[in-house]
Amino acid sequence: MDDPRYLRQVLLAEIGPEGQARLGAATARVLGGGSAPPLAHEVAERYARGAGFGALAEGAIDVDALAPAELVASPAARAVLAGARAALAEMRAALAQGGAAAPAEGAGQGSAGEVDPS
Repeated sequence: MDDPRYLRQVLLAEIGPEGQARLGAATARVLGGGSAPPLAHEVAERYARGAGFGALAEGAIDVDALAPAELVASPAARAVLAGARAALAEMRAALAQGGAAAPAEGAGQGSAGEVDPS
C-alpha cells in the first residue's frame, strides 16, 4: 500500500498491508436507505471512506441494535454511534472475508447478534 493516508492502519497487526488491500477491494454497504437517520449513514460513509474501502453501496443501519436507547438517550448521539459501529462491522467483515464484504451483522439485512458494541 503506497497511500500514506492508510499508514496507521497498515502498521496495525490486525490489518497490515494485506488487510488494507482487502479493504481496498471490498464494498462497504453503508450508504442511505432504510429507516436509519441520514446522520447515521453520513457517519458510516465517512468512516468507510477513511478506512479505504474501494466502493460504497446502499445498506441499512439498525440504530436500535447498534446504539440501544437504554445506553444512549440522545437521538443524534445514537445516530453517530450506530454509523461508526456500522462502518466498523463492514471493516471486520471485509478483513475476515478477504475482499468482497457481505453485509455486516447489524449493518445490512442481518441482525446485530455478532456486532461487538464496544
